[in-house]
Amino acid sequence: MSDWNHYLVLLNVAYLIWLMAFVAKDILWLRVLTITGNLVVIPYYIYNFQNPLWNSIIWVGIYTSINSVMLFLLYLERRPVSMTEQEENIYDLTFKSIKPRAFKKLIEQARWENLGPDVNLVTRDTELKDLFLVVQGKAEVVLKNGANKDIPMGGFIGEQSFITGSTTSADVSTGAEATTILRWNKESLKNYLNHHETLKHTFDLILTADLIFKLRSMDQNQQDVTHSQI
Repeated sequence: MSDWNHYLVLLNVAYLIWLMAFVAKDILWLRVLTITGNLVVIPYYIYNFQNPLWNSIIWVGIYTSINSVMLFLLYLERRPVSMTEQEENIYDLTFKSIKPRAFKKLIEQARWENLGPDVNLVTRDTELKDLFLVVQGKAEVVLKNGANKDIPMGGFIGEQSFITGSTTSADVSTGAEATTILRWNKESLKNYLNHHETLKHTFDLILTADLIFKLRSMDQNQQDVTHSQI
């Protein structure tokens, strides 16, 4: 078989690899196969002609470089996410509907705070500038009717104000023991979420579910009180 035929075989192998890339469902395999096809076809452009096809070689090099960079970024996105024990607990309790990497970026927007007992977090009928999440311990809520309610680990504080923009409806403080919380600045968090639409929708659903659970719990408590008075 002549050298010309060898290079022609390489050209057709490259076309077959590119064809496989076009039908690949996973973007990672699309880029891997595209780069492979580009590398296979280069000898054809160099040796199959009296003068190498430098224009084609340069463009193939550009395409290969772009795909290599994108492949590296894809690798960075798909690396396993490392979490601390506290992060894993909160993720399992509250954020399982969010991808781990998005969760990590979300909590990077917050501050971790270790607070002592009976620290005031929210004052009733005020405009709240922060959104809180109980990471360890619990928070205590005092409602307008004087009833007390605990917010356990994984529960939000200030989600109603965050969602509606209304003033707060209860006093909230840490419990009788030390409490660890995550604190997001409300405006900074909203700005971050506005640039991540998918995460924003999922986060809104998480907050809404947490709020509905609390409202149902308060309604059940009120019914229990009413029944006990009959």
